Amino acid sequence: MITGAETAHLNPKIPTIYLEGKLPLVVERSAAELGLRDGQVIQSTVENRQDRIRLILQDPAQAGRFIDLPKDLPAGLRLASGDTALFRVQLQNDGSIWLRPLQATGATPPAAAAPLAQMPNRMQQLGFRPPDMGALALLLRPGGLDSLLQSLNPASPELAALQQWQRLRPSMAQLTPEKLQQLMQRSGLMTEALLSQGHGSGLVDLKSGLRQLLRLLQSTSHEATSRVQDAIDDIESHQFTAAETLTGREWVFSMMLPFSDAEPVALRFVRGRSRRGEEKAPLVIHLHTRNRELGEVWLQTRISDQTEVDMVMWALREDVVKRARDLTPNLAEELDSAGLNMTRLQIIHGPGPSEPMPWNPPETGSLLDVQT
Repeated sequence: MITGAETAHLNPKIPTIYLEGKLPLVVERSAAELGLRDGQVIQSTVENRQDRIRLILQDPAQAGRFIDLPKDLPAGLRLASGDTALFRVQLQNDGSIWLRPLQATGATPPAAAAPLAQMPNRMQQLGFRPPDMGALALLLRPGGLDSLLQSLNPASPELAALQQWQRLRPSMAQLTPEKLQQLMQRSGLMTEALLSQGHGSGLVDLKSGLRQLLRLLQSTSHEATSRVQDAIDDIESHQFTAAETLTGREWVFSMMLPFSDAEPVALRFVRGRSRRGEEKAPLVIHLHTRNRELGEVWLQTRISDQTEVDMVMWALREDVVKRARDLTPNLAEELDSAGLNMTRLQIIHGPGPSEPMPWNPPETGSLLDVQT
């Protein structure tokens, strides 16, 4: 039986806030001003005012803050005064905010009996997960899966797929574009899509292997089963988010790159809505990793017009910053040989942003090194 994120494409799509014939609905106040982060689910109480609809944010961290919406909401979206409305925050590259409605429930009349509490369904649980993949990252660390497999029979046929997936992980030094494509196919994020296109036969993917492991661990410790279930939920919540964005005019795809000899690398691909005069919006790739050789490193790469590459790197260790600066000419040559033009490489000694940073176009041919 296929459930959860695998059937997201069969369910009615969560409505995207777009106004017919107008620009997408954008919150005028910035994410920093409101204390919001990308992917966050916010709960608000609706107030109907004379010329606008006000969302009063209910999270204690946003106490006293609000978001004003225009009266002319999209067809199919109805917000009445007193409703409790849930939205997912989407932070754009320019710092503006888009809101995606998850659900809205009417206020209960004072005389009515309080309804029985209902457990959220699978899709709602996935929608409320944090935007990072912390549980999956812990499981994909070197030795993370091995610690769970120790209590099981290694010859068990149910473990064959997961053991094969482990053997197929490359070392960090072996990563190539071809191996990156294979890792994406084996991540479990696109298994159902590949099968529907007739390309997934015999594919060894992480999510299927984790499901088999979960069944074998049911009779063992609760802590072990919780770790595996949380990792599966991380995968499926990002499947759900990717399916959500496909209903609009932008898309977001996140995954963890596993390695046999290093900490996993978090990757996030974002392509926003094309602006007026743009044939295709730039592709922005966010990378974050921690490992013994480099420490903690962040990298943001923006690719526009298919060939123009703008990069910003953050590193906590000074020696890593120096090595990166020394290797800048080599990187520019490698990109050039691949038909790409590096417009800027900015190297920053310090922590990277907790959320994707707004981007401003550099001057043509600029090369900046900044130490903070």
